[in-house]
Amino acid sequence: MTQSPFLEVPATDSVLLSFDGRVLEVFGYADAARYHVWEEPRIQFRTGRLRRLTITTKHGRGHSLLYDAHRLPDLQVFAERLESTGRPGPEH
Repeated sequence: MTQSPFLEVPATDSVLLSFDGRVLEVFGYADAARYHVWEEPRIQFRTGRLRRLTITTKHGRGHSLLYDAHRLPDLQVFAERLESTGRPGPEH
């Protein structure tokens, strides 16, 4: 059985990360962002007093936002699944 690539995880009460296998989307109270799989988006976490996650692509585009500490384990699983997504072929 193949695992569905669709994932959703809240970063805060007002920010949601969503991945459908092709596009990583950030939905927030005031903004939104889309990162296509061919851009190779990756998520890094900064812990401590100011908890922030940063999404970066192979071309340097990025997005940074705060996350709730109790959501970190689910966010890390989300980031690992995103990282394990197969790479598409060369860009056309």
